[in-house]
Amino acid sequence: MRVTVYGGTNNKYYTEKEIGECEKLGNWLAENKIELLTGACKGMPYFIGRAATKSGGRVIGYTPAINEKEHIEKYDFPMDGVSEMVYNKKQYSTMAENFLIRSWEMTPFSDVVIALGGSWGTYSELMFSFFAKKTIIVVEGFEGAGKAFLNTHKFFDERDYNPDVHLGMKIYKVKDISGAIEKIKQLK
Repeated sequence: MRVTVYGGTNNKYYTEKEIGECEKLGNWLAENKIELLTGACKGMPYFIGRAATKSGGRVIGYTPAINEKEHIEKYDFPMDGVSEMVYNKKQYSTMAENFLIRSWEMTPFSDVVIALGGSWGTYSELMFSFFAKKTIIVVEGFEGAGKAFLNTHKFFDERDYNPDVHLGMKIYKVKDISGAIEKIKQLK
């Protein structure tokens, strides 16, 4: 099983409790031999990836950079939260495009997506995951893109008459990381 974690990447806004919860998830994924995919960035995906690699887990990081030098210097992203790096094949004209392509490339390889907070980037990743019909777990204890995604889904689900759009789509809301772990156990 492969799990992708999308979430907030602005470290200065995270509490010790949130970081601890991320580490709990990373450790659990490693102990249960579940591969983790991240955006090879800072923030919640980093905290989870760092914990998973320290616990012997396999973490595949998808970076918007085209090489290690650019990953470190241009994006100021760490290298220690991943065990394998996947670089963008080419440089696009804007950073936003580089991030979108990175996320688009990562989406097909996931079985389950977990959303922890985040902003526009996480929201776009959730939309990619939705249209790719991935199983999505939104952790409500982390405010941000997950909540916006759930509201958008509810709005369109009540008005959408094309079942092919969401046929087979599974979205779960859980309260916290423990709830996400329990849901993954059920999905295995």
